[in-house]
Amino acid sequence: MIKTKTTAFIDVFNQKNKDGEAITGIEVPIIQRDYAQGRETKEVTRIRNQFVNALLKALQGGKEDAITLDFVYGNVENDKLIPLDGQQRLTTLFLLHWYIAKKENIEEDKIEFLSRFRYRTRFSSNNFCERIVDCSPNFDTKNLSEWIIDQNWFMYSWEKDPTVRSMLVMIDKIHETFKNETNLWEKLTDSENPPIGFYFLPLKDMGLSDSLYIKMNSRGKPLTNFEHFKAEFEKTIKGVSEDLYKEFIKKADIDWVDMLWKYRNDNNSIDNRFMNYFRYVSEMISYEQDLRIENNDFDLANTVYGVQNKKAEDNLKFLFNSFDCWLEIDNKDFFNSIFSNSVYEDGKVCLFSEDNNLFSLCCSLYSVKKGKIRGFSLNNSLFLYGVIQYLTHKDQISDVQFKERIRILRNLIANSQFEIRETRFKGLLSDVQELILNGKISEESGGFGKVQKEEEIEKISWRAQNSILIPFLNKLEDHKLLEGSVTIIDLTQIDNFSDRVNNFIKLFDFKKLNSDKIWFTKISRAMLTIDDYSQLRTFRFLLGGHTEKTWRELLRPSNQRKGFDKTRKVLCKLLDGMKGETDVYIQDLIDNYKTQEGIKKDWRYYFVKYPAMRKGNSGCYNWYNDDERNKKNPYRIWMMNTPSSLSGRHWSPFLYAISLDERIKDKVYLGEYGDKLIIRNSNQKVECKNSYWAFLDEDGTELDTLIINQTEGIDTEDRIEKIITYILK
Repeated sequence: MIKTKTTAFIDVFNQKNKDGEAITGIEVPIIQRDYAQGRETKEVTRIRNQFVNALLKALQGGKEDAITLDFVYGNVENDKLIPLDGQQRLTTLFLLHWYIAKKENIEEDKIEFLSRFRYRTRFSSNNFCERIVDCSPNFDTKNLSEWIIDQNWFMYSWEKDPTVRSMLVMIDKIHETFKNETNLWEKLTDSENPPIGFYFLPLKDMGLSDSLYIKMNSRGKPLTNFEHFKAEFEKTIKGVSEDLYKEFIKKADIDWVDMLWKYRNDNNSIDNRFMNYFRYVSEMISYEQDLRIENNDFDLANTVYGVQNKKAEDNLKFLFNSFDCWLEIDNKDFFNSIFSNSVYEDGKVCLFSEDNNLFSLCCSLYSVKKGKIRGFSLNNSLFLYGVIQYLTHKDQISDVQFKERIRILRNLIANSQFEIRETRFKGLLSDVQELILNGKISEESGGFGKVQKEEEIEKISWRAQNSILIPFLNKLEDHKLLEGSVTIIDLTQIDNFSDRVNNFIKLFDFKKLNSDKIWFTKISRAMLTIDDYSQLRTFRFLLGGHTEKTWRELLRPSNQRKGFDKTRKVLCKLLDGMKGETDVYIQDLIDNYKTQEGIKKDWRYYFVKYPAMRKGNSGCYNWYNDDERNKKNPYRIWMMNTPSSLSGRHWSPFLYAISLDERIKDKVYLGEYGDKLIIRNSNQKVECKNSYWAFLDEDGTELDTLIINQTEGIDTEDRIEKIITYILK
């Protein structure tokens, strides 16, 4: 039989159920929805006004004005009532008791029970309840919520907690309604004839299970995915360490929430931010320990931090430290003090990125993927890992050491494009850790690229011996085309190193490159006046095109290419001769070369004289029938528009240059594919041979030739001028 005696709020804290279980506190469980009676919708405002006025009337009137707030159901666990229905009413009663107790200066021992009203939906909600119980409000203020928010213990992130926000609204309503009332405490806490009461029933007394009741109660708010994950993760931690469980409970709902709040999304939620960073750290641990990276967050948490993992406790500590390390710093200022975005800045490392706040990017983008493209790249994952290693070991690493090491890390990451992939991440993370913590570069691990590692080891020694030149080296490393790989400038030549660096930056000035779309082509032509600087990769030669990408490849060494030393020699000679205005210097080299008396008219001559021959998108060229790759057929060349295949849209650069010549471009055109030039009035096709021009019919049969004067297979007359003159006749 159900008991019908009404219970006052204060008496819940001194009850026993039929099994003799004591109730010492009330704890709103995580499964419950947020406190809603303070919401500011029109309907809720109307209901709130009626409810608070009814509470006032009950306290002002006699027994006939007493109100009963229906049934409050709940389970008793660990001496606490876990309400499954009545949470909203209990919370309002808690706030009413708090308000009257504080306003009437009730002794602390008489209101101690209020500290045992707990909220488990969010730690911020619970902490707010604790704080207001301990405070002494100024009741002379119009809006009590403003006084509360202005206190130094109030965290700004609490305003975004829907429960706290609702409580503040309700407090203001109670203050508005009760501010002129006095001597209400004794009546409010009357256990014999409570003016405000309810029927209190523990579920066991009713013979109902809480699972059955949850199914019956359609008013409960289901857990969000994040809340469900957090509840499960707490159980996982508790199975490993009670101390770490307690630490997580506090940090996850106070410290970390406050730290992450500045990165909240448009819905004022940090759940996704937390989960992205959690997954990042957990995946880094998984790579380190050869653990399977689970797609499901629950499975990932269990694999990395579950009791079955022998390193679970260490992993949890690393996770906690990875969150904690951001608590005491301003992330934006921190990253701005280390990294510049896209250009060199003294004392910083250029990250070549629009946004250098790696932590913010990780929290926002780590789980974002479009096909194989990651919102937070593998490169950034390694950068951030290096920063975390520093922040969690700041007592062992000076700021100067960190900036030196993060620069080296930037160089390694930028120049290990073939090595940075998930299958090598264990070795890569090991390399990062060894570098950041110990300042050492391991040549043996399967991490970063061997070529760049060797360069960085050499530069460590070079810096120690040439400290005065370090700013010049840093400036060179921060150039967008090099990104840390600087062996294109000979480090062994110290005397003119600073001049070469300054001239390199002047030569590859991006303001000039952006304003003069053929500046790259002019640099290439100027270098060819000195010597053949091309590099060989499989069947094709790289000369650099009219895009940054092609020069970025050309200016950095690779085991997949031959001839880098030749490129370096030519470029350094070009830099050593630079004087005055750069564009004048470059143009003079080109003009003097092509007008030089008796100049040998090999392929370089044509590439220098005719800019159109350097317009291929890839900057790559292939010489026909050149098995030994020595350009033995000097005039039989493909200008490649795609860098890796001959099946694309390619032409002979000689024919391409002719087709664009203003004197005859209306008389000829290039075929859709291949290297044939077509003469419009005769439909004859023209092909460039090593020693002559061939004229072909539609079937490819040779009809006529135009012989080129040569000495030892090299032109002594300009073959392009000769055929243009021939066609114009």
